[in-house]
Order: sequence, then structure tokens, then C-alpha cells
Amino acid sequence: MSRFLEEYAKHFALNVGQALQGLRYFFSHPDIDELSPRGTFKHAVFSMRLRSKRIGNDLFFALVPPHWHHTREELDSMRCVPSAKWFQYGYCAWRFSESGNPQDDLTSVDKRWDPRCRKPQP
Repeated sequence: MSRFLEEYAKHFALNVGQALQGLRYFFSHPDIDELSPRGTFKHAVFSMRLRSKRIGNDLFFALVPPHWHHTREELDSMRCVPSAKWFQYGYCAWRFSESGNPQDDLTSVDKRWDPRCRKPQP
């Protein structure tokens, strides 16, 4: 039972972090930059639509047990990372590499980014 609760708590922390990141940048999203310039009313409206959907999704998956949609291998890999770090992975994903290590250089990073964003076009 304690294993289940640990995995649930860490998954909850990740998804709540993602939801709060969506609230933090509610009026701006990097995927909308291609549709409308940042700082415009149109950009804010399109960003709110996208962020609203993602925040709802994040909150839904924060409540749903991770065992319903993650493999045993994925759940096992969560156990060696503290819950506070999982929250940071959701709330400020731009600070970390794919391996979960802190990025060395954050000068050109868009803080609105999360792993679900499209890759920037050259």
C-alpha cells in the first residue's frame, strides 16, 4: 500500500506542477506565437483556450491513479526521484534536460515551454 501511495503522490505532484505552470503563463503559450504576436489580445485568447484544456487535463490526471495509464517500468522510475523534484519537473520543465538533470544554460530558454509544446521552427 505504501508503494501505491508513493507513486500516486509523485504523479500527483508532477501533474499539479504542470497545471500551475499553465496558470502561471495562462495568457501566453509558445505554440500560439506562430498564430499571433505575443502581447496581443488574439494571442491571449488563443493561449487561454489551449492552456484551459491542458490545465483541465493535468488536473484530471493528477486525480486519476497513475497505475491506470503508466507502465510498471514508468512507475518504478518515479520512485528514485523525490516528490518535490517531480513538482518542479511539471512546474518548470524548461529548467531540466530529458534526463531530469538541471540545464547548464538557461539564457535562451522560453519559460512558457513544457514538454507538450511543439518544437520551435527554425
